[in-house]
Amino acid sequence: MVKGVVTLAVFMTLLLGAGVAQPLFSIDQMKFDLAFYKNKLEQYHPNLYLYTSKNSVDSYFDSLSATIKSPLSELEFYRIITLTSKVVKDGHTLILPSFATTEYHNTKNRFLPYQIGISGNNLYVKMNCTNEYKIPDGALIISINGVSGEKITQQLIERQVRDGNNLSYPYWIIDRYFREYYSFSYGHPQSYEIVYSDNNQTKHVNVNALPKDSIYYYRTQNYPSYSFENTVNSGLILQIDSISNFAILTIKDFHNEVLKREYKQNFKKTISTYFDEIIASGIENLILDLRNNQGGDVENGVLLLSHLLDKPFKVVNQYNCLKSKQLAKCKGPSMGKHKPSKKHFNGKLYVLMNGGSFSNSVIVAACLKTNNRAIFIGTETGGNPNILAGYAKDFELPNTKIYVEIPTKQFVMTSTNQNNGSGLIPDYIVHGNIPDKLQQIDTEINFIKALIKQNE
Repeated sequence: MVKGVVTLAVFMTLLLGAGVAQPLFSIDQMKFDLAFYKNKLEQYHPNLYLYTSKNSVDSYFDSLSATIKSPLSELEFYRIITLTSKVVKDGHTLILPSFATTEYHNTKNRFLPYQIGISGNNLYVKMNCTNEYKIPDGALIISINGVSGEKITQQLIERQVRDGNNLSYPYWIIDRYFREYYSFSYGHPQSYEIVYSDNNQTKHVNVNALPKDSIYYYRTQNYPSYSFENTVNSGLILQIDSISNFAILTIKDFHNEVLKREYKQNFKKTISTYFDEIIASGIENLILDLRNNQGGDVENGVLLLSHLLDKPFKVVNQYNCLKSKQLAKCKGPSMGKHKPSKKHFNGKLYVLMNGGSFSNSVIVAACLKTNNRAIFIGTETGGNPNILAGYAKDFELPNTKIYVEIPTKQFVMTSTNQNNGSGLIPDYIVHGNIPDKLQQIDTEINFIKALIKQNE
């Protein structure tokens, strides 16, 4: 995400600890919080009416308010207020349970002890995080506690943030954080009745819920070859294969703070060193891996682009902010034209992207697309390549303490006229199937390797 916005990954890490049980809130308290949230959107959000008219936004909030007819817990109200995501349609507008509520559940309650993923419209088991072997990896989930997998997916996706009309980012979020978002909507039962399909056979099992520390323990025990923690020097990775005439540059994050804290890396120094190595190697093909990169500091995107382009370039044409509830030009980072570096790569460039490619990683991809510089492989980006919002203000709703972030600055990379609400569409749509994912086979990288060999 652009500077000033905390990533979902950071939130899911922070939402742990000790807390207290949540009370019920009165009808008036919840209606006040909903109105408070709408007021803050109207006050600060530059893209509030980009995809949905003011009349439609007003009508939708009124209809949600009318559904509040009895006292509810925070999470019950959360399931109502998060429905606004499908009309606001902005990926940087976060709504999360209060820290106290999430901390309480993470320490006092139990969760579904499987890593669940989404492939197409199917829920499937990624990992078994128990000491029992009840459901095999790769099994398709038909239902959980009587609710179909299709219905669960629909319930979770419609409450997720997204850029415009594009659902790539919501699907990516649920694929990575299914356990958490499932609990936000379906609570914390002590057991789960799961119906699944394996080898065309339908089976029923009852699985006990587990505390998170047990889930993480069994996950590590059951999958010793996997790395579940960020390791030093793994945020920015360069792999050079001189024999096959290509290099892979993986950029997991553009946030200086995250790179320093999690990976002990400095973006400017590391990227400069990497391009020295790339150019010295003489390789003619570079694969830039921006999958799962949720963005970060715009300046780092500019630095990377300076090593990939051979002529002056722009990343953002204009910034707008709300002034007296009207959009007006304002200042923002990395405006104007930028010069290419003297040590820039002139060979063929391939960019890998997916639904987790968001915010600044899409700003970079959009610039490369505008300059006809790269071939794009993967799936539609979660972020919008034409217009987005960032520089968020964070609030707690007065009564429920639900946490929200509302962006204050509009980034126009191309123009609003070119924006159709989609992400950046790759030249080659490529994604792994369930068996490939379970075996950690990188289908997209293998596709590019074959493409490079074909073009030799």
